[in-house]
Amino acid sequence: MFDILQDILIITDTGKVLASRINNPQIEEQLFGMLLSALSSFAKEITEGELNHVEFSNLRFDFIRKQGFIFLASSSKSIKHKKAFKMLDYISNLFFERYPKEKLNEWDGNINIFHDLEDYITKSKDELFIELLFKDHKES
Repeated sequence: MFDILQDILIITDTGKVLASRINNPQIEEQLFGMLLSALSSFAKEITEGELNHVEFSNLRFDFIRKQGFIFLASSSKSIKHKKAFKMLDYISNLFFERYPKEKLNEWDGNINIFHDLEDYITKSKDELFIELLFKDHKES
Protein backbone atom coordinates (compact mmCIF):
# COMPACT_ATOMS: atom_id res chain seq x y z
CA MET A 1 0.00 0.00 0.00
CA PHE A 2 2.70 2.50 0.95
CA ASP A 3 4.89 1.29 -1.92
CA ILE A 4 3.60 4.06 -4.18
CA LEU A 5 4.68 6.71 -1.68
CA GLN A 6 8.43 7.30 -1.70
CA ASP A 7 8.78 9.63 1.27
CA ILE A 8 6.26 10.25 4.06
CA LEU A 9 6.33 12.99 6.69
CA ILE A 10 3.91 13.82 9.46
CA ILE A 11 4.65 17.33 10.68
CA THR A 12 3.06 20.00 12.85
CA ASP A 13 1.89 23.30 11.36
CA THR A 14 5.11 24.81 12.71
CA GLY A 15 7.25 22.30 10.79
CA LYS A 16 8.27 19.93 13.60
CA VAL A 17 8.62 16.43 12.13
CA LEU A 18 6.78 13.85 14.22
CA ALA A 19 7.49 10.85 12.02
CA SER A 20 9.07 10.22 8.66
CA ARG A 21 10.05 7.63 6.16
CA ILE A 22 12.68 9.26 3.98
CA ASN A 23 14.17 7.23 1.14
CA ASN A 24 16.24 10.07 -0.34
CA PRO A 25 19.43 10.48 1.73
CA GLN A 26 19.78 14.08 0.49
CA ILE A 27 16.65 15.15 2.38
CA GLU A 28 17.28 16.47 5.89
CA GLU A 29 13.87 15.84 7.43
CA GLN A 30 13.63 18.75 9.92
CA LEU A 31 14.68 21.37 7.35
CA PHE A 32 12.45 19.78 4.75
CA GLY A 33 9.51 19.70 7.18
CA MET A 34 9.96 23.38 8.08
CA LEU A 35 10.31 24.38 4.41
CA LEU A 36 7.15 22.56 3.35
CA SER A 37 5.21 23.83 6.34
CA ALA A 38 6.24 27.39 5.45
CA LEU A 39 5.35 26.82 1.78
CA SER A 40 1.95 25.44 2.78
CA SER A 41 1.29 28.41 5.11
CA PHE A 42 2.45 30.87 2.44
CA ALA A 43 0.13 29.33 -0.15
CA LYS A 44 -2.76 29.47 2.31
CA GLU A 45 -2.13 33.19 2.95
CA ILE A 46 -1.83 34.30 -0.67
CA THR A 47 -4.51 32.10 -2.21
CA GLU A 48 -6.93 31.72 0.70
CA GLY A 49 -6.87 28.00 -0.10
CA GLU A 50 -4.90 24.92 0.77
CA LEU A 51 -1.79 23.71 -1.00
CA ASN A 52 -2.52 20.14 -2.01
CA HIS A 53 0.54 19.30 -4.09
CA VAL A 54 3.79 20.57 -5.55
CA GLU A 55 5.33 19.07 -8.67
CA PHE A 56 8.91 18.89 -9.84
CA SER A 57 10.25 17.34 -13.04
CA ASN A 58 9.64 13.73 -12.00
CA LEU A 59 8.37 13.97 -8.43
CA ARG A 60 5.18 15.20 -6.77
CA PHE A 61 4.60 16.09 -3.13
CA ASP A 62 1.01 15.71 -1.93
CA PHE A 63 -0.23 17.49 1.21
CA ILE A 64 -3.15 17.04 3.56
CA ARG A 65 -3.62 19.53 6.37
CA LYS A 66 -5.83 18.36 9.27
CA GLN A 67 -6.27 19.56 12.85
CA GLY A 68 -2.92 21.35 13.07
CA PHE A 69 -0.89 18.62 11.34
CA ILE A 70 0.42 18.30 7.81
CA PHE A 71 0.65 14.89 6.17
CA LEU A 72 3.05 14.91 3.26
CA ALA A 73 4.14 12.24 0.82
CA SER A 74 6.21 12.17 -2.33
CA SER A 75 5.55 9.93 -5.28
CA SER A 76 6.48 9.62 -8.90
CA LYS A 77 4.53 11.89 -11.22
CA SER A 78 3.53 8.72 -13.07
CA ILE A 79 1.34 7.79 -10.05
CA LYS A 80 -2.04 9.45 -10.33
CA HIS A 81 -2.52 12.32 -7.89
CA LYS A 82 -5.85 10.87 -6.75
CA LYS A 83 -4.27 7.52 -5.82
CA ALA A 84 -1.40 9.11 -3.86
CA PHE A 85 -3.81 11.49 -2.16
CA LYS A 86 -6.03 8.56 -1.15
CA MET A 87 -3.05 6.78 0.46
CA LEU A 88 -2.06 9.97 2.27
CA ASP A 89 -5.63 10.45 3.51
CA TYR A 90 -5.55 6.87 4.81
CA ILE A 91 -2.33 7.64 6.72
CA SER A 92 -3.89 10.75 8.24
CA ASN A 93 -6.97 8.78 9.32
CA LEU A 94 -4.75 6.13 10.93
CA PHE A 95 -2.87 8.88 12.75
CA PHE A 96 -6.05 10.34 14.26
CA GLU A 97 -7.33 6.87 15.09
CA ARG A 98 -4.11 6.16 16.98
CA TYR A 99 -3.95 9.66 18.50
CA PRO A 100 -7.52 10.85 19.11
CA LYS A 101 -8.37 14.51 19.63
CA GLU A 102 -8.50 14.10 23.43
CA LYS A 103 -4.93 12.78 23.50
CA LEU A 104 -3.69 15.48 21.12
CA ASN A 105 -5.38 18.22 23.17
CA GLU A 106 -3.29 17.11 26.17
CA TRP A 107 -0.09 16.88 24.11
CA ASP A 108 2.72 18.97 25.61
CA GLY A 109 4.83 19.17 22.44
CA ASN A 110 7.12 16.26 23.30
CA ILE A 111 7.41 14.19 20.13
CA ASN A 112 8.37 11.03 22.02
CA ILE A 113 4.70 10.05 22.23
CA PHE A 114 4.85 9.51 18.45
CA HIS A 115 7.86 7.15 18.57
CA ASP A 116 5.87 4.20 17.21
CA LEU A 117 4.73 6.11 14.10
CA GLU A 118 8.01 5.66 12.27
CA ASP A 119 7.78 1.90 12.70
CA TYR A 120 4.26 2.01 11.37
CA ILE A 121 4.85 4.14 8.26
CA THR A 122 7.92 2.12 7.29
CA LYS A 123 6.07 -1.20 7.17
CA SER A 124 5.58 -2.93 3.87
CA LYS A 125 2.14 -3.47 2.42
CA ASP A 126 2.37 -7.17 3.34
CA GLU A 127 3.19 -6.39 6.97
CA LEU A 128 0.29 -3.93 7.15
CA PHE A 129 -2.11 -6.44 5.60
CA ILE A 130 -1.12 -9.09 8.16
CA GLU A 131 -1.42 -6.59 11.02
CA LEU A 132 -4.87 -5.47 9.86
CA LEU A 133 -5.97 -9.07 9.39
CA PHE A 134 -4.97 -10.02 12.92
CA LYS A 135 -6.49 -6.81 14.32
CA ASP A 136 -9.83 -7.68 12.70
CA HIS A 137 -9.54 -11.28 13.89
CA LYS A 138 -8.88 -10.22 17.50
CA GLU A 139 -11.88 -7.89 17.50
CA SER A 140 -14.24 -10.66 16.30
